[in-house]
Order: sequence, then structure tokens, then C-alpha cells
Amino acid sequence: RIQILFEPMRCFLIRLILLISLQVFARAEHSYAYLPQSLPLKPSLFKHPLYTHSFVDPVRSFLERYENDTRLYSDDDSKICTGKVMKLAESLVHSNNMTAEAASFFDSLGKPPSGILRGNLLLLGSYDSCLNLNQVTHGYFKPCKISAKITIEGTSAAVVWTTCFPKECRDGNFTKLKRVIVDGLNVDKRLFSIDEKSIITRCDISAPYSAGSYIALVVIATILLLVTIGSLWEPVSILIASFGADSEMNKVLVNCEENHGIQEDPSRLSEQTSKPSEHTSALGQFFTCFSVQRTFAGLFSTATKSGQILCLNGIRVLSINWVVLGHVYFIGINVGDLSVYRQVYSRMSTSLIYNAFPAVDTFLFLSGFLVSYLLLKELARRDGSFNVIAYYVHRYLRLTAPYLVVILIQGFLVNLFIDGPFTEMIEIGSRMCKKWWWTNLLYINNLVPWSKVEMCVGQSWYLSNDMQFFILAPLFIVLLYRNTALGLLVTCLTWVASVISAGALTYVDDFGPTPVFDGKVANMTQFRLMYDKPWIRIPPYLIGILGGWIFYKYRNTMVIVVQRLSLMKRLIFGSCIWIITCAIQYGVVFGLHHDMMKKLDLTLPTKAESVLYETLSRSCWGLALVIQIIACETKLGGIINTVLSWKVWLVLSRLTFAVYLVHYILIQVLVSQLRHPFYFAPDYEVAIIYLGCLSMSYAVAVVLYTFVEQPLGLLERLTYRK
Repeated sequence: RIQILFEPMRCFLIRLILLISLQVFARAEHSYAYLPQSLPLKPSLFKHPLYTHSFVDPVRSFLERYENDTRLYSDDDSKICTGKVMKLAESLVHSNNMTAEAASFFDSLGKPPSGILRGNLLLLGSYDSCLNLNQVTHGYFKPCKISAKITIEGTSAAVVWTTCFPKECRDGNFTKLKRVIVDGLNVDKRLFSIDEKSIITRCDISAPYSAGSYIALVVIATILLLVTIGSLWEPVSILIASFGADSEMNKVLVNCEENHGIQEDPSRLSEQTSKPSEHTSALGQFFTCFSVQRTFAGLFSTATKSGQILCLNGIRVLSINWVVLGHVYFIGINVGDLSVYRQVYSRMSTSLIYNAFPAVDTFLFLSGFLVSYLLLKELARRDGSFNVIAYYVHRYLRLTAPYLVVILIQGFLVNLFIDGPFTEMIEIGSRMCKKWWWTNLLYINNLVPWSKVEMCVGQSWYLSNDMQFFILAPLFIVLLYRNTALGLLVTCLTWVASVISAGALTYVDDFGPTPVFDGKVANMTQFRLMYDKPWIRIPPYLIGILGGWIFYKYRNTMVIVVQRLSLMKRLIFGSCIWIITCAIQYGVVFGLHHDMMKKLDLTLPTKAESVLYETLSRSCWGLALVIQIIACETKLGGIINTVLSWKVWLVLSRLTFAVYLVHYILIQVLVSQLRHPFYFAPDYEVAIIYLGCLSMSYAVAVVLYTFVEQPLGLLERLTYRK
């Protein structure tokens, strides 16, 4: 405890002494002229006794032990790489011959930070200093990173060390070095050990352009061209018509005046400005689908139609914000300072972060609810039939177009323009997209590959589940419409089978209640076998289908029954509904806090706790949601329904799909370029990062929606009308 208390103070004093003594010990060097302008300190700083004791002496010891070790010179490339590193080390040790390059080289290396005793094992050097040194020496150096898994007195932890190596060093040059590092740890293996297989080196940071990169650039350029032409089409047409153009252009002008007239009914204005005119030529109708004026008018319209379930908009927006919050922590923890990990995660409120999984179940429920409610209305309108081709084609096109743009950007472009100490997460995503992009377009990437977790666009497993459920949905909904008893039987049996499967897998494979609490989380076993599989995730969707059927069939009846109640009975009944459902949701989200405390104490939840939670949590969450939505629509929602039905949610809800697509890669881009660890405290700092990621996600989502998603919807509407 005393060591933990005085560790920060000791490091501060050492740094203060170093700064004060610089003027005494530093002197000019002939090679100082070669140092970058951003490094004003002189190489003779390494002669300072404090620096010699903490850094130079270990380097000297390394040289004495491994300078003639043949394992470090296994091939020609290794000889060049190791030879140059040894030469730089000799220059540091023999400080009379120290060069500016050697001083800058070692100054940019990661060194033991403060807070090691509390778990801060990120030895981050100066990434930018290495880049500057690389520029001054004309490509002689490049940033590298070495990571490994170590065990200290039975506790596993990950160590990350960022360095600056000569350009000849490649990832493969460190194969022999792994063995040297392991052998060099001449300590009791019961106290300290390192997993040789876990040692990963990454030096080759430059990514070449590929055929996919050029395809992605062509697609983006085409979209921008279409948006530009579409946005200019109507203004230019109006300008030409004003100078006495032909009759066809006059029709365009008349139509534009009709669409944008100030005397138009506001409730119809948005609908008219969001679709191409019938008086315009076919080419004009095509281009105006990409008009920014039209797409923005559709985005920011707050006009509503009778029968809309407005509370769903608020639920949808709050859920996507919750998803973003969970991913900020989930991605940030990869480069996080874990010294405050136990302190942060021991708080009850943090359950909203590490147990944000119900947010995804909310989207599955909403999808099932809306598909059921709308398809039942369509079946009633068309005497029990529906356009099967239009049902599937509409869904596939509306989801796949913006989805494909994100796949192209993440797989073939982002890694070309982003650099930083942690860009391996970007490179992994790019590599997965180049390998498995076709599984995304077929919506089977939660099933293929089966034996390992390799997924393009990490969060896209949800889209595959949603599409698979959408394909099966008519089976349940048509049965509910034509034969209610059989439809209820089939739907409930499928629901029960899924619940039993989740409990059985959890029991047999000894999984935790969620991946966060899974003892096998390191190899993603639970994620691979359960988390993203449709037969496990379907209960909220089935509950949504049943909820949509109940709402369609008994909506008016429930409204009449509630209206007949006295004000006091309505207040008591409504309060009971919200208290019970909120208590259920509270238990689903915060019920694992006790188990999280076990996890922090290196003990896992019991098998009974895991099976119970995995079996009931998704179903309980979906049941609570369906009751709450029905309460809102039957005048039992009170202030909650008022808040969830705000029209601002209507605008933001149109962006939720685009936000879901782009937020993950935006967070990865932020984290990959960090020059310092991701700190989980203080809370306001994390809040600023979260709000920044959320705002940027919505900003990029506006572009994706108005440039891709909405134009495709207008084109689809135009095609159906034709």
C-alpha cells in the first residue's frame, strides 16, 4: 500500500530533478544538428546518473548477454535489423560516441510508466518522435509495437511496448527474439512467466492500395457525382425554364413551384419534397432522387401520420446511444490504463456499460414488433396475401446499400489513411473485410466461418441475425393471421426451444451469463457458440412478433377499456405497470453487479446463476418492452410517453441505422491514434470522449443517410410507381 501511495510522487520527483539538472549536465554535441526541431534536448541527457541507472545500465546488460547470441542473427534480414539495433545500443552505452540518432532512438522507446503496481502495463513511447526521426533520417526508422501476455503471481495481464526500430526490421525478424526474451527471464516461473506464443510484433505499418481500394474510391466518387448532379438538377432546370425553355422544362418548373409553394399544406410538403415529380423526365426523376434538398427535407421532417407509434422513436434513439456508450468502453479497454479498472467497475452505475447487451435485444424486439404490425395490416388490406418479392427485395436493398459503403470504407480505405500506435485493430478489420466481405452481403457472417471469430465490420453480426429473422418472420405472422391458435403454438414453441438451447449450452460448456463474465472470453468461445447465433438471439424478436400481433388485434379494445377506468384507477394501474416492468429491466441490467464483483476477485459466477440469467434475461427484457409500449399507446404512459414521443426523436431515429454502421469504425479510428492510454477516470473525461464519438457518429450518419440511404429509398419508390 505504501508503494502504491508513493509511486506517483516518486516519479514526479525524478522528473522534476531531471528537468532542473538539464542545464547542468547537458552540453552541445556536434551531431545535435541532425535532431528534429521538436526535440530541443541534447543527447548528453543520457549521461545523467538518473537516466544511466534507469535505462542505460539495462541496455548495457542486454548487450553483454546477447551481443554474440547467434539466435538473433538467423537470416540476412535479421542480421541487418539486429546489427543496427546493437549498434544503436552500443552508441548509447558508450556515451562519448553517442549520436543524435541513437539518443532520439532510445528517447522514443516506451519505458516503464507510473502505476505498474496497479496494472498499468502500457509502455508507450513517443510515436511522433519516431516519425520525426524517420523523416530526418530519410526513412531509416519506423514505429513498432510488441505485445505479450504475462502472468504475475497467478494473475494474467497484457504488456504493450511501443518502440522505434530500423526500417530493415520486419515482423518475422522477431521470431528468434521471442525465445531469447523467454530464456532471458531468469526468475521463478511461479512468480513471473511469459507466454511465448502470445508475443506479437508489428512493424510493417504501410498498407498498399489494392483493387478493392480503387473500387471503393470509384463507388464514393460516383455517389458524390450523383449527389452533385441531383442537387443542381432542379435549380438549373428552373433557371433554364425562366429563360423560356421548351414545354418539358416548363412542366419541371410548374412541378417545382407546386412542391415548394409557400401555401402548401405543411403536412404534405415533406412528402412531396421527398419524392421525384411525375412531370419530370425519367432521367430528371433519377437524378433528383440524389438531391440534397430532397433528402434533407425528408430527414428533418417532423410530419406524422395517424396510427404511428411515436414512442418507438425515443426507444430506438436511446438504445443506439447506449450501444455507442458500451462500444466506447469495449474498444477503449484494448488500450486502457487498467490501474483504475477495479475502482470503476466496482460501481453499480458501471453496469450500464459492461452490461449494455440488452440495447441490442431492444433493436431485435423493435424489428419483430414493426414487421409483425405492418405485415398484419398489409395482410388485412390484401385479403390475407402480400407481395413476397417486394417484401424481401425492399429489405435487402435498403439495408445493403449503406452497409456496402461501410464495408468498402472499413475494408479498403481506412487503413490507408490512419496511422498510430494501435492501428492493428484497423488492420485486423481491413483484413477480415478483404477475406469475408461476401458473408456480410449474404448476411451469414454470424455463421461463416464457424470455427473461429473472423468478422468484417465487428458489430454486423446483429444485421445478419435481423435479416435471418426477417426471412423467417412471415412464417409466424401469416400463421397468426390465418390460424391464431396454430400461429401462437409455433411461435411459442420456437421461443421455448431457443430458451432451452441457451440454458443447455451455458450449462454444458460452463459459460458465464454474458461474454464479459465468461471464463473463456480470451478465445471468444462464448461469442462464437452463443452470442451471435440466431437460435440464441431470437426470443426478443419472437416477443416482438407476438407484441405486434396483440397490438394490431386488440389496440382499440385496450384503449376503450383504459378510457372506461376512472382517473384514480388509471393512475394506480399505470403506476403498477411501470414499476413492475422497470424493476424487471433493472434486474436484467444491474442484476449482474454482484457477479462482476466476483469477476474482479478472480472468481466466476456459479453455474446456476449463469444458466438462470442466460435463459431468462432476453425474454424478460422483451416482455417488459412490449408491456411498456402498449401502456404508452393506451394512455398509460404519462410523462414517459410524452418524452419518448418528442418529435426530435423522430428525426434522430431515421439516423439510427447509419449510426450503428459507422460508430464502431469511428471509435476504432479515435482509439488507434491515441498517443497515450485510454483513461477510465475521471468520469467527465470519459463522458467528453463518449459525447464526441456520439456526435461524430450522428454527423457521419447524416452524410450516409442523405447520400445513400434516403436516395435509394426514393429510387425504390420511383421504381414501384413506374
